[in-house]
Amino acid sequence: MSHTCKHCSSPVLHSDDGFCCRGCESVFQLIHEGGMGLFYDLKSNDTLSPLRERPFQQKDWTWLKEAEQQKVDDGLELITLDLGLSGMSCMACVWLVETAAKQHEGVIETRANNANGSFELSYQANQTDISELADALFKLGYEVLPKKLGKHQGVTESLVVRLGICGALAMNTMAFTLPRYNGMETSEDLSSLLTTISVASSTLALLIGGSYFFKRAWTALRLGGIHMDLPISLGLIISYIGSIVGWAADHENLFYFDFVAIFTFLMLTGKQVQITSLNRANRRFQADTTIPEFYTSREGLQIDTEDIDEDSVLQIPPGTVVPLEASLLSDKADISLAWLTGEPSSQCFQHGAILPAGAVNQSSNTIEIQTNEASSKDSAINTLLSSKSRQVDQTDNQPQQRAIQIYLGIILLAGLLASAAWWYFTQDWVKALQVLISIYVVSCPCGIGLALPLLDTRSSEFAHHFGIFPLTTRFWENLNRVHKVVFDKTGTLTLDKPELVDLEQLHALPHCHQEALFTLTKRSHHPLSRSIFSALIKAGITNTSIPEGADETAGMGTSLKLANGDHYFLGRGHHSSHTEELHCQLRLNEAVICDFHFHEAARQSAATAVTAIKKLLPNAPSILSGDSPERVERLANKLGIAEHHGGLMPQEKELAIQKLEEHPSPVLYIGDGVNDLPALQRATLSGAPFANINMLTSDVDFLFTDESMGFLAKLFDIKSQRRRRKLTLVAYTIIYNLMVLGIACSGHMSPLLAAILMPLSSLLSLAIVTRRYH
Repeated sequence: MSHTCKHCSSPVLHSDDGFCCRGCESVFQLIHEGGMGLFYDLKSNDTLSPLRERPFQQKDWTWLKEAEQQKVDDGLELITLDLGLSGMSCMACVWLVETAAKQHEGVIETRANNANGSFELSYQANQTDISELADALFKLGYEVLPKKLGKHQGVTESLVVRLGICGALAMNTMAFTLPRYNGMETSEDLSSLLTTISVASSTLALLIGGSYFFKRAWTALRLGGIHMDLPISLGLIISYIGSIVGWAADHENLFYFDFVAIFTFLMLTGKQVQITSLNRANRRFQADTTIPEFYTSREGLQIDTEDIDEDSVLQIPPGTVVPLEASLLSDKADISLAWLTGEPSSQCFQHGAILPAGAVNQSSNTIEIQTNEASSKDSAINTLLSSKSRQVDQTDNQPQQRAIQIYLGIILLAGLLASAAWWYFTQDWVKALQVLISIYVVSCPCGIGLALPLLDTRSSEFAHHFGIFPLTTRFWENLNRVHKVVFDKTGTLTLDKPELVDLEQLHALPHCHQEALFTLTKRSHHPLSRSIFSALIKAGITNTSIPEGADETAGMGTSLKLANGDHYFLGRGHHSSHTEELHCQLRLNEAVICDFHFHEAARQSAATAVTAIKKLLPNAPSILSGDSPERVERLANKLGIAEHHGGLMPQEKELAIQKLEEHPSPVLYIGDGVNDLPALQRATLSGAPFANINMLTSDVDFLFTDESMGFLAKLFDIKSQRRRRKLTLVAYTIIYNLMVLGIACSGHMSPLLAAILMPLSSLLSLAIVTRRYH
């Protein structure tokens, strides 16, 4: 039986202490020791991302100290910094960040905003250690960044403003319509005034809120697609025009102004619920980008990434990508090409070596490069990172488009035929027009338009409990279309770092050696060091009494000299050869203490997930990797994947996905890194693991935080549960429409009855989609 982590609420399958990882356990203790236990009452059951070894890593806050110094140099004593902050996903996080920051001496005011990932801090420079404050937040799982994160906040804030205005207008319209519905006697002047106010409120609601759907529907039509926004738009426009005609002709039976205002408000509410849920998922994974907006020159100048000239000398901090092909000016550097080739290990480059665009500095120190080309839209890194516009949501779901086409055709035809029949038999144009409008009003997809976004939100929230975080509006519909899963290898089917073969070897070391290892590895970006550091954290080694002072020699290893003269070294062995085997040595005063061996292991439950996918989907899974064919074949055989290809360049992966999509066999592609971006963008659906460093997460439809692959089977189970709810909703909508169409065609659908049926239908639709998942 699985339980949830006491801190992040992620699943805990194999632990007796109630935590999914040492990072969450550490943060849980820090929060309670700091008297901030209220955080868990405020958080309730919201799911956070597991922290793993992140709180124990060492961050370089040089940029933050420089930002502070600029303010001090300007003669300011009270410093105000406008920063970004990653990791906030709810109001509980906001409370925790502000409370923790205010515990530091000299802090005057803090203002965190989880809507756009901003963090405003005011403090006395001579009293507050800004690096210490940033470290304290980092240990709680929140990383201070140089800028605000909310890249979509403009769209979200615009929708919130529309929603607020339309809510007020809807209440206004209803308030001034009720006297007519209740049969209250009013003077002619008062009646005219009430009607005028209703018309004005309805008109404003249509212009302010309805325009949101009009633009989206028009965009879809221009791209050759049909979206749910089209029937919503038609219902609003037709009911409004009919109401205006009734107002001009003084026929109250044609007044549907209240419908226009309320329907607009309800549809905006559904859209806002959906976008808010997706933004929360996006915000919890925002972090300082590995490809920054600016690079620092040798002279300390900030150069825009898009405006780097040829022969520019740039500083590349640890963990940061080389933006253009460049020559290495530093003596040596440990460089990872995993983003480009999929190779799991790093390589040592010497002075003068050519570094390709997309290489990542894995040295513990900043390196210096000289670019061999200028920034341009055709540069290698920009070619990979260019956001090829995915096929827009409106054109992605062909079955849904056909269903909307059929629905619109039936409703439009029914309205025209019923109206024509009434005109033919009664010669009453007012009654004929009322029948036409009432058909389009009551059959407008209010319930389903409100319920479908909520269904997606409910599905996403349930998926969060299993470490699955949908990030786009198209996720759930496109998941229904998937026939095949294609995996990248390195960092996807395997973890993003090699696995230590013999953990007992590490556990058996004396505590003094374990502390030395902790100090040697805590700042390192090298994959073998990261693997040892992670194993130490899991073993309970989360701090050290040894002061900082480890020095890294690129291509060799990291050394540490203690006060008593002892000299530790972690790195290559004396007789190391460049073989397939991954290994390093821990030495004390040149004597070998331990020889660590590593291997590239599949994620836990990967074989089980592959077996489940074979049963759940029409087509068997496959692997597309830039790693060597031999390594790919070994892993594929171990997992039972018959179709596998290694040694592929990014464009070759994209071509392979394109061929599958044209088959047609809609693909879910799961990968990580720059070399997967073209394939991720080409696939029907895309996903990536969320890792602590060097990951791009903005071009995928979902992220997963589970270090195993156990989430995959649950993902498709949630898809099935969602599909059953959607089919029930569609069946109810059909039955409801048949019933109200009969009433409308018979001429008995008054504006009052329509005003009652619409919210009742919406409530029943919401009841269907809010049934509990299991």
